[in-house]
Amino acid sequence: MEKTSLTFCRTLALLTGMFLLIGHAAPMSSRAASAIPQEAVTADFPERDRLPQSPLPPEAWYGNSGLGSWGPKSAAYPPVAVPAGYDALAWKRARVAAVARRYSGLAYRHHHIPAYDPPGEGAGLDCSNFTSWVYNYALGLRFTSAITAQADGPKAPGRRLVPDEPWKVGDLLFITSRDGSRVSHVAVWLGDGQLIDSHKTGVAVRRYAGWYRDCLSHVRRVIE
Repeated sequence: MEKTSLTFCRTLALLTGMFLLIGHAAPMSSRAASAIPQEAVTADFPERDRLPQSPLPPEAWYGNSGLGSWGPKSAAYPPVAVPAGYDALAWKRARVAAVARRYSGLAYRHHHIPAYDPPGEGAGLDCSNFTSWVYNYALGLRFTSAITAQADGPKAPGRRLVPDEPWKVGDLLFITSRDGSRVSHVAVWLGDGQLIDSHKTGVAVRRYAGWYRDCLSHVRRVIE
């Protein structure tokens, strides 16, 4: 059954734009973002960490049936200013990558914010809350965390790339289920054949291979 679903997914991907893969390495964009010193994109992290993750105070997070299992929704973080002397787009891409990487090891949970840590469950983020959180914290861009709305439609961030357009660091990769019936996952592109996402084992940097490559639906660009 697994083999049949995987074959179907590969076939569907080829028929609906798998040739987009020709731009997956985005070498020039990757070098531009990686050339920016880490301290240039992370200097304000301590200050940003002191901001409340949710407009709802922590004492109201637990034992509140109205929040459901997802917990409190995120606050809107303030926009950031690009330091003088840096290309604005490259700096923003490096910033998004740095924020995403700092959550490596965070568990996979159906939560809106990383600070929500209910007893007996633990802290964590799911895939689309992870991408939404990264952009919110990194740049003050707060968009929907619902996977289907994030992938396409009036609430989707940025724009959908055309099939032959090279990818850039920070782009969002949307992946379908094994049977190709729906978009079920999203990851952040890091360049050089790598992505970062929150999946079964939590937040981690992974290779763009296997299911990610076979079941790619499309890519969206938020930074431009």
